[in-house]
Amino acid sequence: MVNSKKKGNRGENLWANWLRDNNICKAFRNSSSGANIVKSDVTNNLGMNFEVKSVKKLNLMEAWKQSERDAAMSHTIPTLVIHFDGMPQDNWLIVMNNYDWADLIKGKNESAKQVATKTKQSSNEYLKTAIRLKSKEIIDLINKVE
Repeated sequence: MVNSKKKGNRGENLWANWLRDNNICKAFRNSSSGANIVKSDVTNNLGMNFEVKSVKKLNLMEAWKQSERDAAMSHTIPTLVIHFDGMPQDNWLIVMNNYDWADLIKGKNESAKQVATKTKQSSNEYLKTAIRLKSKEIIDLINKVE
């Protein structure tokens, strides 16, 4: 039987290594990801909250909600990183909000260092994320009532 905590830690380290090995950013596993304001499983300078899952099966909506919730607390972009059992070690699936993805493709996202120096913009990003989360909750409630 595989220890799920060790498997999770290993996945986080593998993702951080992949980011560094591919010259994407400086990254390392955040050993206290749940205990402080920085909730990302992998600390990085991209302004992204990486929620890393190394799994056999996954409840995608629950994992996404966790990613959004954690990102809202740290004013970062929610990014779910998934490695399913049986995938090659260096292959990962990335889940992002379509608007964040579009900004990334258009080159509109700033690095975390730039965002950190612009507290007003950081607050706006936090508010946008919080509004998106609340809007989704309201829509879900309306759909349940109907």
